[in-house]
Amino acid sequence: MRRILLFLSMWLVTAPVSAQSVTVRGRVLDASSLRPIQAATLTVVESGAQALSDQSGRFLITSGNPGSVSVRVEVLGYESALETDVVLRTSRSTYVEFRLERKALELEGIVVGAPAFRVLEAAPVSTQLLSNQELRRTPGGLQDVSRTLLSLPGVLGGVDNRNDLLVRGGGPGENAYYIDGIRIPQINHFATQGASGGALGLVNVDFIRETEFFAGAFPVRYGDALSSVLSIENRPGSPEGVQGDFTLGATEAALTLDGPAGDNSNWLFSVRRSYLQFLFEALGLPIRPDYWDTQFRFESQISDRDRLVLVGIGALDNFDIVPPAIGDDFENFEIASRVIDNDQKSFTVGASWRRLIEGGFVTTSVSQSRSHFSFEDPGDDGIPVLANDSEELDTRLTVQGDFESGSGLTMAVGLDASRSSVEARVFQRAIPGGALKEDLAWDEGVMLHKLSAFAQTTIDLGSRVKLTGGLRADEVSALDDGFEFSPRGSVLIDLGSGVTAQAGGGLYHQAPSLIALSVKDNGRPINLSLRQQRNVQVASGVSWTVNQGFRLSAEAFWKEYSRVPLLVSDPRVSVSNLGGDYGFVGAEPLTDDGTGRARGLEIFAQQKLLQNSYFLGAYTLSWSEFAGMDGRLRPSAWDRRHALDLTGGYRVGSWEFGSKLRVLSGLATTPWDIVASEQSYAITGRGVPDWARLGEVRTPGYVRLDARIERRLDFPAWNAVLFLDVQNILNRENAVGFAYTEDPAFENRIRPIDGSGLLPTFGFSIEF
Repeated sequence: MRRILLFLSMWLVTAPVSAQSVTVRGRVLDASSLRPIQAATLTVVESGAQALSDQSGRFLITSGNPGSVSVRVEVLGYESALETDVVLRTSRSTYVEFRLERKALELEGIVVGAPAFRVLEAAPVSTQLLSNQELRRTPGGLQDVSRTLLSLPGVLGGVDNRNDLLVRGGGPGENAYYIDGIRIPQINHFATQGASGGALGLVNVDFIRETEFFAGAFPVRYGDALSSVLSIENRPGSPEGVQGDFTLGATEAALTLDGPAGDNSNWLFSVRRSYLQFLFEALGLPIRPDYWDTQFRFESQISDRDRLVLVGIGALDNFDIVPPAIGDDFENFEIASRVIDNDQKSFTVGASWRRLIEGGFVTTSVSQSRSHFSFEDPGDDGIPVLANDSEELDTRLTVQGDFESGSGLTMAVGLDASRSSVEARVFQRAIPGGALKEDLAWDEGVMLHKLSAFAQTTIDLGSRVKLTGGLRADEVSALDDGFEFSPRGSVLIDLGSGVTAQAGGGLYHQAPSLIALSVKDNGRPINLSLRQQRNVQVASGVSWTVNQGFRLSAEAFWKEYSRVPLLVSDPRVSVSNLGGDYGFVGAEPLTDDGTGRARGLEIFAQQKLLQNSYFLGAYTLSWSEFAGMDGRLRPSAWDRRHALDLTGGYRVGSWEFGSKLRVLSGLATTPWDIVASEQSYAITGRGVPDWARLGEVRTPGYVRLDARIERRLDFPAWNAVLFLDVQNILNRENAVGFAYTEDPAFENRIRPIDGSGLLPTFGFSIEF
């Protein structure tokens, strides 16, 4: 009680900030060549404080009081830009980076002014850019990148306790992730092997400067993904001495430190420790998820032309199951019986060297990722149901060049080579009523090489039209037929008065997962005849920048899948319908005769934080269907017809109030085969889906309202942020699925799986 009273009293205290200045620092760069821009005028809109960028593009603005401001940049020959939601602190300077486009000829019509929205000319469609503050403050987002992305159009999640990104009808294994240009296999704790979803995010939001999220139609620079790409760029460390913050959040405690390393280098480091295991114990749940994660970044400006960045991210996950006590409720017994022991270790380290050359820059990066998975289900009858002890390793070299000419032509080329391997010791037991007819086991690995190359050109056809075209080639050495071409293109048309039309699309491929390629029968690989999964996708839309901080957009998309992996044990089942649960997918004999399609319409409205308020409104109408060997399209496990997300907030002085409303129509699910489930339940505690009726049943509609209250306290040499985040403030019971049960309280043997109930979280962050 004393701790609660102390916490509440801090909400009411007035921070004794003496009259002192706060600062904004950063760089101004050319968007195409990344060369520094000198003599740009930077202005803090609210105070009028100004500064000029120096010959290295750097600037330092001394402004008035702490708080949230907007910074505008203007320079001859470039488009002006506006960065909103720049938080000024007494404890440290705030870093802002501008990447400016060359200025086109003046057009007739409305002059919007310095816009807060930046458009990537090579990816004008299906792309959203999010700043650090936009990621951090989302109500119900828990400072988790994946959960924040759920506010965007076309992005759905799975059940409330998972971080599955389901983008435009695709599954959780169709996404790619990058940090500072280094590809990483997953961004979640307790990840699903063979997919990329998981329980909780492992990326520290405090590191992030900006994210680029491509919900589709992404350019040829990115490959081995079918639905989306998330590219995260981190900020540099402080040049002003060692600084940091300590955060106590919903699920973890985190310490972040950063500082200089000599005159031209800087670093960041963080470590986080979960306390979910203690929370779950207090709630009486039979599971104990426990994790650590760490992240670092080192940057050195070796010369005016050369920059070196080292990055690393790692996680240690441990999942224990505690047998329920005698007299515990039936549901806890079933939870303890259904879940599998799930321990994981993962890390990615990489180095990226960027050299400025005449007319552009060349980036060379090397990285290595290692993931160790250990799953075990001992079975209720004492005989193991499944066991998996495997380690995946990926070593990668990438060279990319970006160039521009004075005639409105930009080019990008790249080469990527990787060596991937998996050593797997897997056992899956054939269960009465299940799909497998005989036990499956192997204790061997597979090694393969992936080679890719791309070339892309963007042409500026005058002042109104920009065309981008590119070609990508991918080779997977282990596959019998592993070579593919992927042509892609986009167009951006300026219609005047702040209105643009854009379209993009092409051919996209993704290699089978390593765990799928490791499957062997009597020592013989049986999945190497799989081809790279393919989809053809097109997206087009219009956007209207009403004023410098408000934009409306609408997009339509269409995706056609082929070569979708199916289970040989039951060719009605597409692997694209799996991956939304813990464990692994694809670790059995597969064939690639499946097909699928997704299509939809998205409407998005966004108000950047100007005049103390912000808003995001996203509506998605979509269809997602996949077919097995019979060719009959059925609703996929990710098929929701309607999704509406409304997120907004308002600032009053040092207080910020935010809320998020999510309204979803029912999710397609597959009913349970009662007869087969009765046989399976005695061994696994789980039921067996009736795959002949795939997607025939839908969950009820989903309504969830989250709220967040935050207060910032500014002291002479440090800051504090206090927050109250309440998930499902209406305490509505949202059924996110159905489980087979033998609980006598459910006569029909079906138990609704409820999402998160009312869940308040108090937290704070101390910045020093």
